[in-house]
Amino acid sequence: MEENTWLIEVIEAMKEIGGYGDYKSIYERIEKRNKKNISNKKNWRSAVRAAIEKNSSDSIAFEKKADIFYSVLGKGHGVWGLRNFEPHDNFVDITEDDISFPEGKQKLKTHICRERNQKVIQIAKNRFKQKYGKLYCEACGFDFYKFYGKIGEDYIEGHHSIPVSELKEDDQTKPEDIVLLCANCHRMVHRKRPWLEKEELKNLIQEKIREV
Repeated sequence: MEENTWLIEVIEAMKEIGGYGDYKSIYERIEKRNKKNISNKKNWRSAVRAAIEKNSSDSIAFEKKADIFYSVLGKGHGVWGLRNFEPHDNFVDITEDDISFPEGKQKLKTHICRERNQKVIQIAKNRFKQKYGKLYCEACGFDFYKFYGKIGEDYIEGHHSIPVSELKEDDQTKPEDIVLLCANCHRMVHRKRPWLEKEELKNLIQEKIREV
């Protein structure tokens, strides 16, 4: 059936972009894959949306068959993720700061993969927002929404606080292991071996503020 083949295509496209994305990103990946001869299909984007929404309990169009997708940012934001997607190291870029990583590149890639598990990070974000009313960096207090306006709403990065040396192959990422950080603080945490603890980074920031 055409509907089922679209579902398969959407799943494969989303896997290639890291397991989640907005409609624009999904459309672009499907166009790049060029598996569905979309040049001859005027309403193919509607077929993509239907494949997602009919198979997600986060959508009013859910048909209660397969619950494959979830709304990453909540209903109405148009960002969807694969429920059972596990990031893998094909999506991990090693930077110059990671060359001397003592535990080895593979464990570093495992760590970064965990930080790209949007489902777990979204749970951590939701809990944080419910508790504090907004999202902000747990180290420096930076608020993307306050600084950038609407474009920064609900944006923050997630850092897995468990040291890489303590990770086991079958360990599962838990929301309580996630520290929410701005991009700058997240980068600084990753520059030290072992990782800086949240309180260590906060203390470092306060020391620098006092010096000014």
